[in-house]
Amino acid sequence: MEREVGNPRFPIWLLGDSNPKNWADKLTAPLDPRHPARHNIWTSVLDVIQDSVFRKARLRVDTSELFIRNAIEEPDQKPKSVKGEWSVENKKEVDDYGNLINEYKPRIIISFGSFSWEFLKRSAIKAALDGDLENSNGSSNNSQSKDLAQIFWKSIEEFDPGKVNLLPLLHVSIARIHFLEAHANYCHDNKEGNYFEEVGEAIAIKLLQYKNDLNIWIER
Repeated sequence: MEREVGNPRFPIWLLGDSNPKNWADKLTAPLDPRHPARHNIWTSVLDVIQDSVFRKARLRVDTSELFIRNAIEEPDQKPKSVKGEWSVENKKEVDDYGNLINEYKPRIIISFGSFSWEFLKRSAIKAALDGDLENSNGSSNNSQSKDLAQIFWKSIEEFDPGKVNLLPLLHVSIARIHFLEAHANYCHDNKEGNYFEEVGEAIAIKLLQYKNDLNIWIER
């Protein structure tokens, strides 16, 4: 399984969790389209984004060059808690990703889940990005969606196309037992709200607001 896929010079990056245990030798790359996790956590958001930008501006995001990577390769090496001290191996991965951010300076990095958000936050601190990242919480319990939702909406509110914008989305929790809670947490406690629609539309609005600053569109 490849460590990464796509073009790091593309303005949008995706950061997954870790390689799928027992499937890494059968898949090609992180968020492999054949694995159901990709469609649980990304495809349903992307569908809303593409629909919105097309209806409003007859545009479409070119997803062929998305730079995609998992935070770490081996799932067994994930820290037991997102808080506290991490292993030397995990710290090296954090440093490596921080160096990539510094080198290419993408406009948007979308992370999936509490662990990948904590990994991204530490990498961004390594890269000396602006923002109060030290106080941006992550969680490893059932309230993780509320924590991540608060960070997501703050990032949307403060979106700046001249900086690296970090947008934390959910991992497989959106497809598991607490999925209704996760929808509500991202939808401002609206128990009937749809997470995919809310975050997809929010991202689409920012992409269109700064469409001339983001080289992400399929050319006609």
